Amino acid sequence: MINTMSSGFPELTDSYLAGQDVLYQQFNEIEFYVEDIEQEHFYYNILKRLFVDIQFCKIFPLNGKNNVKDAAKLTIGNKKKIYIVDLDFDEILGIKEQIPNLFYLERYSIENYLFDKQAICELIREKNSKIKNHQIDAIFDYNNLLLKCKDLLSELSCCFILIQKFSLGKEYFGLNPARDFDLNNAGTNYRNNFITDYFLEIEALLKVVDRRYTLNAQINKLKHHYDSVQKIIINVPGKYLLNLIKHILENLNLIYQISLDSLTYKLSKECDTNDLNYLYININNYMN
Repeated sequence: MINTMSSGFPELTDSYLAGQDVLYQQFNEIEFYVEDIEQEHFYYNILKRLFVDIQFCKIFPLNGKNNVKDAAKLTIGNKKKIYIVDLDFDEILGIKEQIPNLFYLERYSIENYLFDKQAICELIREKNSKIKNHQIDAIFDYNNLLLKCKDLLSELSCCFILIQKFSLGKEYFGLNPARDFDLNNAGTNYRNNFITDYFLEIEALLKVVDRRYTLNAQINKLKHHYDSVQKIIINVPGKYLLNLIKHILENLNLIYQISLDSLTYKLSKECDTNDLNYLYININNYMN
């Protein structure tokens, strides 16, 4: 069923999403199910390049990880139905579920696979088609870009883990890199008090759970999940990484100012799928 919201845009209900695959059975050799409605199109871009030998014309979002898990449990043994979910913090928190036809990404979300160096270079070439790789390298260093993400996003990401671990009932911080970060200096430089105030709110909520808890002590227990660039790529929510990377590239005048959604979609058509080969192998092993 499709509801009409007050804005006039259609809203897809869970029951509609659960049944939409019937309309595409003749076009799909394999049916891929994912979590978010917002991820459908760039998931399609990526899986089409990963599974070049399989015919499918649509990805089916089910509006949430629990919906995907529930659907997978109902169709165990059906080799035509493949369910893919974000890793989120499930591995860190020890809550991953083992379901034969359910496949976890090995990074927080699909967005965490989009910002490889070559994809970013292609994005930069949309503004300057003649620029060479060595010219791009002279303007910004990809590894330094990721190190900046490590400096600025590690503690915030730890807070998100704590929100889940202790069921704090707090929403994730609404990041605005231009407002929240000073990029002109090395290390962690928060601008204004929005992030530091958020930290104080998280600590106050921790005190409700146990008055002995401090935010610094809890973050220190989690820091090993963020002690390298590779772990940052895996464990920081991808939307936050892309938002910060977008801001840094715009600040360097390397890309046009575009929405985060547009940048994400563009990168989904350019990113290297080699880091997702494990997904291809695991799914093929299951189907065979």
